Amino acid sequence: MAIELLNHQTIIDYLDAHVGKLKSVSGAAGLAAASADLKQTPAAFVVPMTDRAAGNHTGTMSITQLNTVRFAVIIAVQSLRDPRGEKAQSDLLILRQDIMNILHGWQPDDPFIPIEYGGGRLLRMSNQVLWWQDEFLTSHFIRSA
Repeated sequence: MAIELLNHQTIIDYLDAHVGKLKSVSGAAGLAAASADLKQTPAAFVVPMTDRAAGNHTGTMSITQLNTVRFAVIIAVQSLRDPRGEKAQSDLLILRQDIMNILHGWQPDDPFIPIEYGGGRLLRMSNQVLWWQDEFLTSHFIRSA
């Protein structure tokens, strides 16, 4: 059996198809470009964070490990006519709820278990853009042949 890792493009495509309020959904490369020059908001960026494998679950020559995959969805919202960011905060709340409702409990692909929420935090507020990061996780078993 071949080892299968999480394809983050699957999550990008899923969010793009199901969260109509987003004008742009991309990955880490898109985030790097947007950090320098954000073109469209609201936008979301799916970024891999960590893979953490547990120890071997078998006492045999084959290896079975539970691998927990953590990824972030970084959201950028902007309101040019709102210097204090109140409208951006309201827009952020709606987007976060939409994204959580879409991802929480969704199973990206077999062999991954349904996605869980892992926490969130403010990244920054700059140039009237509010940047927020929500973290999600899923797990799967890695088995040697």
